[in-house]
Amino acid sequence: MTDPDIQSLIKNKDYQGILDALRHNDAKIRHEAEETFMEVAEFDIVDVLIQSLSSEDNKIRRFVARVLGECNDSRIVDPLLSVLDDEDECVVDYAASSLGGPKDKKAVDPLINTLSHKYWAARSSAASSLGLIADPKAIDPLIISLSDRVDEVRYYSEEALQHFNDKKAIEALEKYYDDQVPVHLKQVAKSFRNFKKSDPITLLTKYLSDENDEVRKYAAIHLIDLKDERATDALITSLSDSFLAVQISASNALGNIGTQEAIEPLINNLHNKNVNIRKWAVRGLGYAREGLPTKDMFDLLNDDDAHVRYVAITALSRTGTIYQKQNIDLLLKNTNNSSEYVKYGVIAGLREIGDKRAIKPLIELLNDENIGVRGSASAALGEFGEVAIEPLAQIFENKDNFKKKRLLRAAAEALGYIESPNIVDLLLKAISVRDAYVRKRIALALGKFKDKEVIRVLKVCLNDENLQVQKAAKKSLNKLR
Repeated sequence: MTDPDIQSLIKNKDYQGILDALRHNDAKIRHEAEETFMEVAEFDIVDVLIQSLSSEDNKIRRFVARVLGECNDSRIVDPLLSVLDDEDECVVDYAASSLGGPKDKKAVDPLINTLSHKYWAARSSAASSLGLIADPKAIDPLIISLSDRVDEVRYYSEEALQHFNDKKAIEALEKYYDDQVPVHLKQVAKSFRNFKKSDPITLLTKYLSDENDEVRKYAAIHLIDLKDERATDALITSLSDSFLAVQISASNALGNIGTQEAIEPLINNLHNKNVNIRKWAVRGLGYAREGLPTKDMFDLLNDDDAHVRYVAITALSRTGTIYQKQNIDLLLKNTNNSSEYVKYGVIAGLREIGDKRAIKPLIELLNDENIGVRGSASAALGEFGEVAIEPLAQIFENKDNFKKKRLLRAAAEALGYIESPNIVDLLLKAISVRDAYVRKRIALALGKFKDKEVIRVLKVCLNDENLQVQKAAKKSLNKLR
């Protein structure tokens, strides 16, 4: 079985091709095919999907059970119910999960039965779907599931019961919460649950100075979402807490508050000699929206500590700073960063900004050691369209590059993303490169252009020495008919 191009299968709405890919001997290809379920749900083939649900191949049944969950169609309920007793545990899991979408009450009893399934994931999915349907008859079974031996099942049962505005469900949850909280945390936990009703901010900040590490940690974590400026002073004090977890949560809470007074201590610690302090300072600023020290944050992309670099690019992404055009010079300085995570973020920023100055460094990244970085750079160049054609053409015109297999392959991938008819001449030249992967990518790209010379060249490729190139050419020719 040759390697299929999953993205082309999606684009062509080739359902059978995706099913075939699910059985490929390469695990990566199978995984890529499995993750197309949301796209396949848009193929408008509910009847075909339902038929596939009875396939003898469990991989196909699993896939279809997931796809149907994304289809907004009442016809999926009965077929999904029919596989809740499937011999394959994953099929049961996906079917139970998908039944939450239609919210059809006929699924309630079968899902309640699934709460006792031997596979914990199936029990979790059943609990989740029962919460979405919110039929009162599910309350008692879900309360029982709060005692399941598996954490995930208890979690989804708890989440499901939160959907019920029912005294019995509320009381069961209150008891469950109390049972989960260690004795020394029960008072603080109760205070936080009642926060919106009584607004005891002074009581909550008091817990930040409790002698018990876990109490301080619990308080700091919950203050993150409250965003109450009245907690600022207490949180700043907690930045010096002896317990690192408290420091981290306090910094995040201050970033979420976002006032200048709250983030100033974080800014002051961006270059602290203690690597842990630098990390929590950067992480906290990642929650802020204004007053960010942009240059300092970018400087940390070259920190000696790899984790600091990772936290910095994450913070810059979360705040949207890397997508701001005024920061392009700072992005361009980091295209050759030692961290692949930083490169991913930088590429994403350059792609969004769309400044032509990014083309040259993106071309250089096509020869990066990391295949993921090369792929991201290829996709980004494709977004630039016609202005990227000439730089890409220069790669194929330079004979010295013919020994650089990964560069040629990434460049061919980039060409495939460009939709302009002005790319045709370059594609026709590149199809002669002595690398099967390059020829395959080019053959697939040519399928977007109905041109006599394109058709002639693709017909020649039907006799290529490589089977994958032949298949790519055949696929493109079929599209051009």
